[in-house]
Amino acid sequence: MRKALDFLDRRTRTLGAVALLAVAALAFAAVSYFHYTVADERTADVRGVVAEQAGKLTAGVLTYKADTVDADVQQAKTHLTGEFLASYSKLAADTIIPQAAQSHVAARWEVSGSSVISAGPDSGVALVFLRGVTTNNAKPDPTYLVSSVRVRVEKTGDQWLIATMEPL
Repeated sequence: MRKALDFLDRRTRTLGAVALLAVAALAFAAVSYFHYTVADERTADVRGVVAEQAGKLTAGVLTYKADTVDADVQQAKTHLTGEFLASYSKLAADTIIPQAAQSHVAARWEVSGSSVISAGPDSGVALVFLRGVTTNNAKPDPTYLVSSVRVRVEKTGDQWLIATMEPL
């Protein structure tokens, strides 16, 4: 009888250990699945936002009209951050505004495509492909342009801002 009880006791301990391992494996699998699935969904969402915002902001920053260049530049500055904001401000004051006023320059850009290079929760880098049209007093017929730029965007609060813009 003692042997029978020892056997049942060992069997109960073995079954308990196996059940505990099974529950631990299931818990690990569930946590892993939800962790990686949710992370992948968030990454996909951020990649979509980065592509959209990088394109929209880039076209907006590069577009201006001679008659409204001061307001256009001020609006563009609200979409920039960091050192790029400072360098754009200097470029606008030294070149864009004076040329637009003197030669009646206008530039209109639209996004023809974008591709995300990298994305994180609060930043991303994208290639932005653009089509543009410029006009001026010296050459009233429109000049059609294509360009591509590498743009880094950063999220500040609820707003995405351009941190760098590099022509390619």
